[in-house]
Amino acid sequence: MAPTRLHRRTAVVLTHEALEGPGLLGPALRRAGFDVQVRLCEPRPADAGADLLVVMGGPMSVEDTERHPFLAEERALLRQRLEAGRTCLGICLGAQLLAAAAGARVFPGERGMVLGVLPVTLTSEGLADPLFAGFEERFEVVHWHADTFELPHGAQLLAASARYPHEAFRLGASYGVQWHPEVDVATFTRWVHESPEDLARVGRSADEVLARDVPRLEHVQQHAVLLLERLALFFAREVGAGGGERYLFTVQAATRLGERGVVLSPGIPRRTPIVRVGEPITLQRPDGSRVGGTVRGMASFGQTGAAIPLLVALDDPEAEVPAGSEALSQLPAP
Repeated sequence: MAPTRLHRRTAVVLTHEALEGPGLLGPALRRAGFDVQVRLCEPRPADAGADLLVVMGGPMSVEDTERHPFLAEERALLRQRLEAGRTCLGICLGAQLLAAAAGARVFPGERGMVLGVLPVTLTSEGLADPLFAGFEERFEVVHWHADTFELPHGAQLLAASARYPHEAFRLGASYGVQWHPEVDVATFTRWVHESPEDLARVGRSADEVLARDVPRLEHVQQHAVLLLERLALFFAREVGAGGGERYLFTVQAATRLGERGVVLSPGIPRRTPIVRVGEPITLQRPDGSRVGGTVRGMASFGQTGAAIPLLVALDDPEAEVPAGSEALSQLPAP
């Protein structure tokens, strides 16, 4: 695959705890053409003009500004950016700050803390939003919050949960997501071990949470990565970044078919074919090495899952494609 000149833009990622970094979001932003700057509790006035501002989660509340004065600074930055039509992404606490910056009330949820891998349900607006195209109407995500918010004026509600009605929204060129798509199994496990007070609030032991929720997180991790990839690509288009790579899916199994052919499962979302026959793709293996290939077809073979396996002709017929390899395609330069 021929290299494409990158159009880099800057994404500033504001974090509030050493345990709550950008996680899986960082690679997605870099692939989409962003240079990522991560800072811990350090908003700066210049962030008002950054190409993208991302505000991550944290254990504090939006109104806890006496102990954490940087929260007021972040809220003011988000307000400036919303008024200027600049792109923002808020995750968990960040989503609450984004809602507050837009004039909505943020408050402790009456139904208490929600912690674990539990479902959200897309609204009609969520089902129509390109961010969730191909997703099932109901799917599981990582929840870890006790506060909630009113829907900002003019925002589209994209997702709700059984406990709280406002889980994701879009406001112009910005998104707020109350759950944690950036969290992988290792990070979730570390949070569980280092958060005894939160576990006590929900009346669950660490062993119980890990036994129940880690298998669920492993099952839905690919959906989370795809969501992050789409967020990154949305913001890249908004600010003119691009020319990098687009994540398609993580290979769960590879089945040989003929001399060069390989069927990759689970493949692309069934309702949204995002590759074409004849398109070149790259398979990045877990050790970082790569093998190229060309899409030859959608190998559904009557399967009825949420994703269609992809038939690929490998450039190197002897190449192995182990489980955990990432299928990538090239992004066009803007």
